[in-house]
Amino acid sequence: METTTPQQTVQTDEESSPQQTSETDSKDSTQPPKEVALIKSNKHYFIAFGLLIIGGIAGMAAGFSNGNSQQASEFDLLDPSTWFPIFMDKNPHGGNTPYDFNIWDNQRSCRGLKLDIIDNLEPKWEKYFQRAVTEWENDDPSSEAPDALTLNVRKNIRYDPECRTVMRKMIVCNGDYGETDYIGINHVAIQFGYIISSVALLNDYFLENQSDALKQNTVCHELGHGFGLGHWDENFYNRDLGNCMDYTNSPKNNQSPDLSNFLFLEQMYGNTAGTSRYVEAGLNNTVEGLHCTPGSETVDFSEGTEIFKKRRLPGQPTITDDEFERIALLMSPGNNIIIADSSVKEHPLAREGWRYLKRTDKYEVHEQDLGDGLKIVSTIHLV
Repeated sequence: METTTPQQTVQTDEESSPQQTSETDSKDSTQPPKEVALIKSNKHYFIAFGLLIIGGIAGMAAGFSNGNSQQASEFDLLDPSTWFPIFMDKNPHGGNTPYDFNIWDNQRSCRGLKLDIIDNLEPKWEKYFQRAVTEWENDDPSSEAPDALTLNVRKNIRYDPECRTVMRKMIVCNGDYGETDYIGINHVAIQFGYIISSVALLNDYFLENQSDALKQNTVCHELGHGFGLGHWDENFYNRDLGNCMDYTNSPKNNQSPDLSNFLFLEQMYGNTAGTSRYVEAGLNNTVEGLHCTPGSETVDFSEGTEIFKKRRLPGQPTITDDEFERIALLMSPGNNIIIADSSVKEHPLAREGWRYLKRTDKYEVHEQDLGDGLKIVSTIHLV
């Protein structure tokens, strides 16, 4: 219940003796009454609230009218970060750095990544795969994006439903993997911090009757993980970044790699033009594991030069046949990843060394430590 305090009556000069001085009289006589000050204060609140409403309307209008490469998704209006410009949701890495990445060992050459890809896809997937490979390889001399990848594609003569892992190569497969709650998976086997094998799986059970846009986005996305890239943005409901490593509910906006993907690949592997230089992390590159920086002159990496000796690693990581058989089994389609209910905090296979690295209602990242510097990281795109 609201209570009021009776107002005190202050004597005027006529009523007080010369020796008495009223407390009110000692204050600035120009101070406005409390009622006037309250009205002015409320006006400030009304003005601030009005500006927020105007900002929200302007933000939604910009979302509808945005026609550049970062097209506005129809889901933007569901994301509060797009309502008011001052609260815009931003990728904490500036929109061009993935949250997590892995890297193939290219002996620190900084002359791009040369990678063999085995095409173990049925004919219905070829057009999506060929487009994605062409776009990732980026051989167009007129492109402003650096060329960081040299991809050698080998088609399996016979489709292998087992999608067997191949050492130091990436294999891309499709198949009806059942109601496993995922549309795509990328497994990478890592030894001493370097990728030694990658498997991309496209689940026809969920993708068979989906749009061309979602299929193209999924192939491009899983290839990107195979090169070692992570996610550019993991919010499905904010504005699309325009590249396939950005999660989205509007795959038509994110079907291809963009400039930011290639700039990051150049930091990972250098470029095929030979103008990238190897630097220790912490000098020009502040992210551990990114050692290549663009240069203006071709660098001599020929054997015998000082830079050749410096960039050489002690030797290729070794792996036994038994270890590789174990990896191949764990990365095969037959070893279905368990998608547990979100209420389950510990990984169902924790006793076998699995753990969650990340978990949302749209994707999960699982890791299994096999010991001796070996581990498997599985990035799972959920239905």
